[in-house]
Amino acid sequence: MRRIQLILGVGLLVGALLGVVLTTVRASPVLAVPHEPAAHHPVSPLLPQAPNEFRPVPEVDTVTVDGVQRTYRSFAASSAAGKLPLLIVLHGRGQPGSSVLAMTGFLGLAQQRQTVLLIPDGQHRSWNAGHGCCGFAGAHQTPDIQFLAAIVADALRRWPIDPGRVYLVGYSNGGKLAYSAVCAYPTLFTAVATYGAVPLSPCAPGTPPVSVMLAAGTADQVLPFQGKPGGHPPLPSVAQAVSWLRAQDGCPTDSRSSRDGAAVVQQWAGCAGGTDVESVVYPGRGHAWPATGSPTTSALMWTFLSRHDGRGQPRPG
Repeated sequence: MRRIQLILGVGLLVGALLGVVLTTVRASPVLAVPHEPAAHHPVSPLLPQAPNEFRPVPEVDTVTVDGVQRTYRSFAASSAAGKLPLLIVLHGRGQPGSSVLAMTGFLGLAQQRQTVLLIPDGQHRSWNAGHGCCGFAGAHQTPDIQFLAAIVADALRRWPIDPGRVYLVGYSNGGKLAYSAVCAYPTLFTAVATYGAVPLSPCAPGTPPVSVMLAAGTADQVLPFQGKPGGHPPLPSVAQAVSWLRAQDGCPTDSRSSRDGAAVVQQWAGCAGGTDVESVVYPGRGHAWPATGSPTTSALMWTFLSRHDGRGQPRPG
């Protein structure tokens, strides 16, 4: 697995969200989040804990959006030698936050003081990604995009975070919300990575570019690789979704292809504003998060995300 190196940067974010009441509740200290099986999303064990690694104490934090109190869990060092990236990970539909934490292994990044990690909770374990998607949140038009913006503002207020390195990861329903959030707040997020999800529509013309990595399995039955035009909502094919992302970022026609473990990676670099787009395809894989092999999907995502710092040019990979 390639080594991941971060160069800590500096930066400030101007302003906060109007009409959002922010509060924080500290949970009882624990060493790990309890494992809860997801309804339809297989999980893998947490990354092993090295004896000398920092163990972040999770907190249960709250923000109030449109009069409704919402929760997210945070994993952060009490002090850090400089500003850290912010990594937000969105669970799939029917999946508890502890499950996506175990499935992805991203807790290891917080343990190594490489990021402040946030795990938001969807209402009834679902996210309103727009276009009628998905579940309880979609049916009740839950303001989940505003919720994400609120927790970013809360995190920037509470921890030493570099606002030029705010990263968003989404799985399944959470991935669909990630794309909708980027359309609504393109300057808030530096880079986005998803598995098992596609944008439900392209962003509006003129939306600023954001670096995106879209990963998918060719045998996915929940997110058909060739799309599902008759779905509710209709799903574009992976190829069509990547085309939308390339158009938003003003990417060149030429791409670079490579094989990285079990994944086939296609990259469009030199897009507008120093952004880039990556398509990561897993032949024969389904909807379950690819957590085995070397490198893992999480490692590929972090390599992609962490080379972007929001200052116009990706860092060397």
